[in-house]
Amino acid sequence: ENESMHGRQIKKAIEERTFGGWEPTDSTIYTILKDLREKNLIRSIPTPDADEKTITYEITKDGKNTLEIMMKKEQEIRESMRSIITSTFGIKDELSSSELKELPSFTKMANKPEMETLQVLEFQRTFLKKRVEVLNHKLQKIEDKISKLDDKNRNEDVSKI
Repeated sequence: ENESMHGRQIKKAIEERTFGGWEPTDSTIYTILKDLREKNLIRSIPTPDADEKTITYEITKDGKNTLEIMMKKEQEIRESMRSIITSTFGIKDELSSSELKELPSFTKMANKPEMETLQVLEFQRTFLKKRVEVLNHKLQKIEDKISKLDDKNRNEDVSKI
């Protein structure tokens, strides 16, 4: 976000921040960089001590503004999805909105020390296990209702014979 990087560094940063979830090809990276340059979201800068082929990029003011807007939009989407999921499945929200905002995304965790990342991941695991527990309980109630209705329907069918 704040440091200048060349294409290979950007590719590596993407791979690290997505925990290997996205490993873009060189052609994909350079196509995206070209597009970002054309939109004035990044610019190339001179690279001391590098060969002629290495181009270093830095984010522009427009790029920073765009990134800030995108990060706000991402947070809004996260909040909306959380609201939809909790209301649809009737899951009581154990965490307040401010606490949920503190749950870092994978993109933010990649730059943290391993110990901090481990603590965050362990917290998220505990949080998700609790959610799974609540969902399993709700699923069991649904299964019980289905079973009772099936039994009732079978008994009614037998009594008609």
